Amino acid sequence: MKTTFLTFIIILFAANDCSNQDAESINSITYETFTRGSTTLYTITPEKIHLKSTGLNASENANSITNKDWKMLLEKLEDVDVSRINQLKAPSDSRASDAAPHAILSIRKNDTIYKTNSFDHGNAPETIKPLVEAILRLAENVE
Repeated sequence: MKTTFLTFIIILFAANDCSNQDAESINSITYETFTRGSTTLYTITPEKIHLKSTGLNASENANSITNKDWKMLLEKLEDVDVSRINQLKAPSDSRASDAAPHAILSIRKNDTIYKTNSFDHGNAPETIKPLVEAILRLAENVE
């Protein structure tokens, strides 16, 4: 009986790829920068990247992204405890004196949105810095 039960458990885990379930539950990633007079919102889903700017140079554009690009973003999130990103500390505080735009990173997982506290655009906390840099590189191709 124990052997049958153990065999059943092994087959169940072999048939179900448990390693990717957490990453697959991420629906979108949003990066927002803002100052007193403008906002830029980068929203990435598995299908596209959407860029919206307000203020003097207002614009709105979107491009499709590849499955490879989406997986690359998810890889950048592998070592990040998404449920605790609100506890990350900003490495600098230039945004307090308008020397840098504010930035916030949001991760939508299922029906929950996890957000960082505000940090300086261009100087993200070390834990999420590779992800932010990858988002900005993808956004360079949005026309």
